[in-house]
Amino acid sequence: MKATPNIRRAGFTLIEIMAVVAIMMMVTVVGLPRIGNNAWDPLEDEAENIAQTLRFARQRAIMTGKPHRLLIDLEEGGYQIEWMVTDDRALGESSGGDFAGALFGGDGGNNADDEGVIDFTPPRKAERDYYPIPHRRMGTFHWLDDSLFFVGIESDAGWAEGGDYAIVFHVDGTTDSALVELSDAEDHHLTLAIEPILQHVRLFKGGARS
Repeated sequence: MKATPNIRRAGFTLIEIMAVVAIMMMVTVVGLPRIGNNAWDPLEDEAENIAQTLRFARQRAIMTGKPHRLLIDLEEGGYQIEWMVTDDRALGESSGGDFAGALFGGDGGNNADDEGVIDFTPPRKAERDYYPIPHRRMGTFHWLDDSLFFVGIESDAGWAEGGDYAIVFHVDGTTDSALVELSDAEDHHLTLAIEPILQHVRLFKGGARS
């Protein structure tokens, strides 16, 4: 008698179907968090930009021996680095001189020039104050994307969510602790934790007061 040949039937066995379902579930489990994290990317990117700006302000305060601060406009959603110097230093001058004469006329006072024209330019301030640093990017206001905004800042002085707020770095690089909370249009919240000795800025999801 001849053996009946095995006839391979078209289709899948139960084990093969279960294996396919298991693989699909694994892909879904791995893929969903990545899809969800895409909503965080602009928020995380901006938070990292602020963290880098804070590190830069701290390092520059140490290197120049001048206090620096990150001035944050909570209402309009912008920030820039400023340093505490005199008016002359803020304009890039070391001790006045020709640059001052060319810019303000004569010695910078309200004196008449050779043609008898009186210069009413107010004298520059000799006392120190905060001015934007001479840096094309860091020394000008950086504005958040329209979909992002500052929720507020938690510090030892309490909670602030309007007006200007300054994070000051002293010449030794120290600062006061603070929590800077950001959010986006989808109500995702992310907080930057600033510590007194700023070796790094911690980022964590959620609000500053949650």
